Amino acid sequence: MSGWPRPDEPSGEISLVLDQRSTLDPKDDLRDGLSAVARQGSHLWVANDETTSLERLTLEAGGQARTHRSFDLTHILELPGDSGEMDIEGLDVQNDTLWLVGSHSSARRQVKNNATPAEAQRSLATVEVSQRRRVLARLSTKTLLDPDASPTGQQQRPAVLGLGRGTDLVDLLADDPHLGGFIHSSKTGRPIPGKDNGIDCEGLAVAGDRVFIGLRGPVLRGWAMIIELQVGDGAGLEPQPIGPGNRRYRKHFLRLHGLGVRDLCRHGEDLLVLAGPTMELDGRAAVFRWRGALTSHAEAVLAKDDLHCEFDAPFGEDEDHAEGITVLDDDRSALVLYGTPAGKRKTGRHAIKADVFRLRN
Repeated sequence: MSGWPRPDEPSGEISLVLDQRSTLDPKDDLRDGLSAVARQGSHLWVANDETTSLERLTLEAGGQARTHRSFDLTHILELPGDSGEMDIEGLDVQNDTLWLVGSHSSARRQVKNNATPAEAQRSLATVEVSQRRRVLARLSTKTLLDPDASPTGQQQRPAVLGLGRGTDLVDLLADDPHLGGFIHSSKTGRPIPGKDNGIDCEGLAVAGDRVFIGLRGPVLRGWAMIIELQVGDGAGLEPQPIGPGNRRYRKHFLRLHGLGVRDLCRHGEDLLVLAGPTMELDGRAAVFRWRGALTSHAEAVLAKDDLHCEFDAPFGEDEDHAEGITVLDDDRSALVLYGTPAGKRKTGRHAIKADVFRLRN
């Protein structure tokens, strides 16, 4: 903890009760892999990064979120392949439209606890790429809740960028001077895995037709990045030329004390940036405010003094890694969700406690 600010005390907590079946393996605990959260009125939308589903809860009095419903996206989004997670790492909701983003990352195979040295080496030399992770999607919450209702217009049908259907976000960035080298190794042609400081999308914020996607990695000499797209409201998600030289994306650089982006959240005309470690380690988790992010239409380079720290969230040893943030209906506090939660956060068989923090501005 030396050199890091002391975590702030939460002003409260909300207990999320996830008591319905999802697409997660029944032997696993849905509470252990929560990766994204977004509020829609009195409801919370939540994702677990090891599933192909979205979870919805209803906020109730007394610090509870209950009435769990699970929505399998396999057929809704026509996911490629027979199996595999989507690795959803960002959610946002505007009116009745829900957006999600997958990590877009490749993954180095994990070493099993009982692996021999030779097996461990083979695992660490294996890098897997899944088209299911390479997705940005827009869905109608009305259609999710009532799939048998008659569609009325393009907004009722999912719009997708990725999933192996033409150009996706990784393709857009493949020739970028800052990011291209992380997408294709000059020697092997393979991408650098997300947890090795490769491309790893975490965090999503949508304002009108502007889509902000946070990058947990890569972090470039201490600078984190946010990619901005502009898409229309038609049947597809077609990034428009908004960057210099008619580039179909903007790049924003943020000096987050060496941390990467773990989630994004709109707050008025600002963006709240949940920052945390890029690699698989324990370390500082903090929320920074990017003032005027939604009113600016230029690429930003934000030094430390340009970003106000709202609060520091707690973290533990191999547990309590802050993964998601959403502003609550009082507009003065934010809910923070943790992946790999500490045992004390769990109550009973289905409940998990998330922290509430007051926003200073």
